[in-house]
Amino acid sequence: MHQQRLFVRALAAIAVASPILFSAGAQSAGNVELGAFGQFTRTDAAWHLQNGFGAGGRIGVFLSRRWELEADASFSSFNNEAPRPSGSTSAQTYAGRLTYGVPFGAHQLLLEAGAGGQRFGGHQDFSFSPGGGFRFMLGDLVSLRFDGLVEYVENPTALTFAFPPAPGRNEKAARSTNVEIRAGLSLILGNRKPAPPPPQQVVQAPPTRTEPQPQQQPVATQPTPRPVDNSADSLNRVNNARRALLASVYFDFDRSELRDDQRAILDSKIPVLRANPGVRVRIEGNADERGSDEYNMALGQRRAQTARQYLIDHGIDAGRIDISSNGEERPVCQEHNESCWGQNRRDEFVIVAGGDSLRAP
Repeated sequence: MHQQRLFVRALAAIAVASPILFSAGAQSAGNVELGAFGQFTRTDAAWHLQNGFGAGGRIGVFLSRRWELEADASFSSFNNEAPRPSGSTSAQTYAGRLTYGVPFGAHQLLLEAGAGGQRFGGHQDFSFSPGGGFRFMLGDLVSLRFDGLVEYVENPTALTFAFPPAPGRNEKAARSTNVEIRAGLSLILGNRKPAPPPPQQVVQAPPTRTEPQPQQQPVATQPTPRPVDNSADSLNRVNNARRALLASVYFDFDRSELRDDQRAILDSKIPVLRANPGVRVRIEGNADERGSDEYNMALGQRRAQTARQYLIDHGIDAGRIDISSNGEERPVCQEHNESCWGQNRRDEFVIVAGGDSLRAP
């Protein structure tokens, strides 16, 4: 009972300390999950025990945004039933677990497979525990997690349960099946938001130098005005052309067709490309975090191809336009809401050749 109180206190400490101790961010490879949970166990009839409660903890490492390798351990206490003597019996479980998260919004449906051992009444047996659950993100750092497991335990002899009293095999006890329901809090540690991209370098106009004028004799006619230096205006036009060429194009959720309000962005790139036949660009398609890695990679490729085909249809040579896909791996916004997802559903344009000698149309 004292150990169970310690786990309850640990859950409260996680909830209080989480906003202070660690920086926030979505799950990615290398992040660590550290959690504690309470547990209810429905025991197999062969145990001759009442259902009981316990507590446990877990630690996991994310292999990717979806896959996680975990280890967990728990202990529970049960009241004995006849023919056991009065009193209670404890059990401990421990397992390694592979978990796959299916996203829905900012949260995940968990599919789990685990294997390990169970120690009951001083005897230890192998166990296999498939299951599933939910991870509800309470922000970017703290999650509320629920798990349901079916634990299959191999119990080779009757001595595991001490029934029947005489030594020998009890075939009904050769395998027991328990159901475990867990609920608790977890921290996702090691998150770091990516650094913002460096600002676009804009060429500044050099200061205008005024050459000394030779002494001239005054004349009756009006003096001829000096030519106006337009270098600053020319550089501004070049910078505007560069910004038009690099402007991103955005898409609706799960769509790769051009929106009407985004066609003007592509239209502004066409005169710049025509005025600079030596410029080559790469279009990089991106997606928000919803959907599998493979689906989002293909969606980003389709979005990049849509923009490329639009430029080709308007007279730009196909050999000057490369495409690639980043899928969901390069978000510009890390929050889990529509405002952020809308910024991540985009095509980015990168100048791969000819950018140093760019001319305004």
